[in-house]
Amino acid sequence: MRAAIWRSAFWLRSQQCQFRIKYYRSVTSKSMIVDIDESDQDLNHYSDFKTLLKTKGIPTKDGHTCLQVSCRICASAQTAWAYINKRSGAFMCPSCNVKLPLAAVKSAYEKRKKIVDYQQERKKEYMTKCTDCSPVPYDVCESLHISGLKQVDFELLGAAYDKNMNILQFPLKNANSRYVGEKWLFLTNGDEETHCDKNTSGLLIHCAGDKQKAIVVSRCVDFLALIAQRLETHSIVCLPHGLKSLPQECLPGLEQFKELILWFKYDSPSWDIGKMFASKMGEKRCRLIRPTDMEPSPFETQRKRYNVHHILQRATAVRHPSITTFSGLRNGILSELQNIEKVHGVKWKRFPILNKLLKGHRKGELTILTGPTGCGKTTFMSEYSLDLALQGVSTLWGSFEIRNSRLAVTLLRQFVGYSLEKRLHEFEFWATEFEKHPIYFMTFHGQQPLKLVLDAIEHAHYVHDINHVIIDNLQFMMGMSYRVDKFWEQDNIIAAFRSLATKRNVHVSLVMHPRKERDEGDLTTNSIFGSAKATQEADNVLIIQDKRLTSVSGKKYLQVVKNRYSGDLGIMPLEFNKEALSYASSARKKKKEKDKEKISTEDVLPKCPAE
Repeated sequence: MRAAIWRSAFWLRSQQCQFRIKYYRSVTSKSMIVDIDESDQDLNHYSDFKTLLKTKGIPTKDGHTCLQVSCRICASAQTAWAYINKRSGAFMCPSCNVKLPLAAVKSAYEKRKKIVDYQQERKKEYMTKCTDCSPVPYDVCESLHISGLKQVDFELLGAAYDKNMNILQFPLKNANSRYVGEKWLFLTNGDEETHCDKNTSGLLIHCAGDKQKAIVVSRCVDFLALIAQRLETHSIVCLPHGLKSLPQECLPGLEQFKELILWFKYDSPSWDIGKMFASKMGEKRCRLIRPTDMEPSPFETQRKRYNVHHILQRATAVRHPSITTFSGLRNGILSELQNIEKVHGVKWKRFPILNKLLKGHRKGELTILTGPTGCGKTTFMSEYSLDLALQGVSTLWGSFEIRNSRLAVTLLRQFVGYSLEKRLHEFEFWATEFEKHPIYFMTFHGQQPLKLVLDAIEHAHYVHDINHVIIDNLQFMMGMSYRVDKFWEQDNIIAAFRSLATKRNVHVSLVMHPRKERDEGDLTTNSIFGSAKATQEADNVLIIQDKRLTSVSGKKYLQVVKNRYSGDLGIMPLEFNKEALSYASSARKKKKEKDKEKISTEDVLPKCPAE
C-alpha cells in the first residue's frame, strides 16, 4: 500500500515538472497565457536556490536586477555566467542562450547534471533576414544627416546595408555578446523593425568596454546621434523594441553599468514609460532626461545643436523622496502643458464619442463598468480593450466569469469583423495576425484570493510591461465566502486595485454587477453593488443603460456618469453588429463594409492555407 502511494506521488511530481518545461517551450507569442503557478514557483524557489548555492560554495554576484552565478546546466568549454532575475525568478544563460524555470535548474545544480547540450544550443545562431548585406556606403551615412557620424562607426557596430530593402541592419547581442537578433532602420521613412528568435532578446551597445555609465535610447537615429557626439564617459545603448516593451532577457546586458540615463523622444507618454522601464532596470541607478522643448530627443538635440553635456547634467534621479516641491514638479508641469493632447491619453478609434467625453485612455486610473445582466458588459469591454491593444496598449485580461477560450473567440471575431466558423481556412492567417498584438490572459476562473491575483498582475507588469488590467467581473472574483462582511471585502479589493493603479501607473478596469433595482428606472452611481467606496475610488464610471428590456422602441447606450479628468458627462449610443460582435459607430461599420467589398477573396486566400 505504501509503495503504491509513493509511486503515485512520484508520478504526479514528474508530471508537474514536465508541465513546467512544456509551458516554457509553448510561450512564444505576445498573445499568451500568463501562467501564475509558474511565476509563484520560481519566486518560491529563489530563496532556496540561493541557500543551495551558498551550501555548495558556488560564487555569486548580487547585481542590480539579477543574481549572477556560474552556469552549470551546460557543458561549455569555458566558465559561463548565468543570471537569475530577482523579480521573476527566471534563469537565463547568455552563453547557451536558454531560459529555464528555477525548479528544473535547482535539480541540475543539486545533482551536478548537465541538462542543456551546449554544442547543440550554440548551433542555433540567429540568421539574418536580410537578402543582400554589404558594408554601409558613404552616401548612406551622409543621408542620415548626423554630423560627425563616420563609416567606421558602422563597422564597429557590425552594421550592414541592404540595398534591396534600403535598410540599415544592426545586430542585437546578449550579455555574452552572442548574436540573437537584429534591428532594421528603414531609410525611406525612418521606421524600425526588430527580429529575434523565440524567447530571446538583446541590446545594441556601442563602446561598452569597462565603462560604468550608459545612456539608454529607444530609436536607432538617437543611438547614432549620440555615437557621433564621441562621449568618453558613457556607453550608448539602444533598446530592441523601442518603447513598446523591455524584455527581461535584456537586463543581464545592463548589469555592468552603475548608472543609466534614460533619454527618449520627448512627450509625456515616453516620460511615463521611462519611469516604468527605470523600475525594471533598478531605480537606484537610473536617471531620466525630462521631456521638454529644451531637452528633446538626442537626434533633435544634435540637429538643433544643443549642448549634450549640459542636458546630461540635468538628468533627474528616478527615486524621489516622499515629499517634493513645486520646483521639483516644474519641468513635469511644463512637459504636460507642451504635450497636452498626449496627456489626454490613447484615443479610441472605434469609439470617437468616448474621446470627446473621456478625452482618452490614461495610465494610473481606475474605471468601473456596470450594467444589467445580459446587456453585453463583457462584449463591450473586450472591444473597448481590443481597440487600445491594437494601438500598442499592453493589456492583461482577468476573466473570472467566462473561460479564456470563449473570451479569445470574442476578441478574434471583433478583430476580424466576422465569424470564422464557416471560414476555417482563414483561421491560421487571422490567428497569426492577432498574436502580434500585446494581449495576455490570466488563467484564473471563479473565486480567487486577492493576493494571488495581485501577484499575477505584478508579475505580468514587470515581465510584459502591462499598461491595462481588466477584471471581469469583481463579484465572480470575490465568490461567496466572506471572512467578515461582503461589503467590507469588496471595499478592501477596490482599495487594493486603486493602489495598484496609482503605484504601478497602470489603468485598471473593473466590470461589476449592479444592485437589484426596478427594471423601469435608470441605473446610477448608487446602483453599483456594495457601498459608495467603488464610485469614490473610481476615476471613471461607465454604465450600460439597456432600455430594450423595458420598452419595445428602447435603445441601448453607454452613459458616462463620472469623469474625474475633465468632468465631461454624456452618453454614447450602442448599436450592436452581431456578425462582428461590435459596438463601433455606424460610420465605422459602413467604412469597414466598403473596405471589405474592395478586398476580394483572392486577396486573402493566398495568405491562408487551403481548405
